[in-house]
Amino acid sequence: MGHSISLSRSRGRAGWGPGIRFTHVRQAGSWRPGDAQLGWIIENRVDEAYILSWPGQLETYVPLHDTGGYDRARAPLGSYDFRLDQIKGTASVYLKNQIEIGFATPTLHPHRHLDFTFVEFHLPTRELVDPAWLVPSEKLAEVCTPTGAGRHRGPHWLFTADRSGLARDRAAKYQVAVRELAAARRWSILPARSAVAGVSANPIETGTFFERHFDAAFLEAASGDEVLMAATPDNFGRHRLAFSKETGRWASIAIHGSAVSNATNLIQANIHAATFFPHPRHYVLVQHYDRRRAEWYEWSWFMPSTDFAKLAAGKGPYLLFTTTLNPQRVNRWTPYRIPTTTAAAAFQSALHRSTSRRAA
Repeated sequence: MGHSISLSRSRGRAGWGPGIRFTHVRQAGSWRPGDAQLGWIIENRVDEAYILSWPGQLETYVPLHDTGGYDRARAPLGSYDFRLDQIKGTASVYLKNQIEIGFATPTLHPHRHLDFTFVEFHLPTRELVDPAWLVPSEKLAEVCTPTGAGRHRGPHWLFTADRSGLARDRAAKYQVAVRELAAARRWSILPARSAVAGVSANPIETGTFFERHFDAAFLEAASGDEVLMAATPDNFGRHRLAFSKETGRWASIAIHGSAVSNATNLIQANIHAATFFPHPRHYVLVQHYDRRRAEWYEWSWFMPSTDFAKLAAGKGPYLLFTTTLNPQRVNRWTPYRIPTTTAAAAFQSALHRSTSRRAA
């Protein structure tokens, strides 16, 4: 017989926390996934379940750094109606009616849009097993049993549930079929009917260069409260999404850059109109990098997307941002000019700033 062992946290871009248990069974001549690989597989199986159970396109965001708190953020395309996930799983060879998952919550800040998703992964079939359990973070203490607190990992919990449809345990009312996970997230916005544009025609490596530069600056200035997430796949028009664990506030940003210099000192950024949805908490950042000089232009442009929508030119498939690199020239984009070195800090300030219109 196999035995269960708790997995340690080993995380890259999409890793796994201590909430997954792996039933180890020795099988001669067969390859078995390691702990971190198994966690990655389960998280991606949950992503797949969401994609297949929602009739439109879902934006999905994955954390770029391991500060705990969230594993995924999701919203119907262009809705900004984000739902957050903590995914806890167990994997085994032999299916039982009752499952148990032990996990820790070192940075838990319960709020109404954060849910815990508990799933079981069947190793022989490589599939998630019905049902799943979708427990609101505000109800975690009512469903799970506290098992103490670790010195560094925070409170420890034990989730116990019976998969039977006739179960009357504490978790029973949170059962949901895996194929119904998206429907159970209470999204009120129907999928858009219009066709979605593909990935930007700009070179992918150029876009990645500007995004990674922003990521490094953001993480350098981070206080530990912020969770920075990347769009996966990166074709929603919102490249990064950030949350405050303390307040639950969020802000998203589209990062655009120019790396072409010319005699006119003009730079331009093209934004797909089909995936541009203005919102007071969605921002646009435009930067310039001089390839010939191998240096960043000292000024960047940072603005709410609602302002960008009013000022951008173009009525076709793209909204156009065009400005000059001459700092003495004044145009409609000048009020949004900030020092390039402060761009990430400006976004963090926007994240923490209170607005009259809160997230749905």
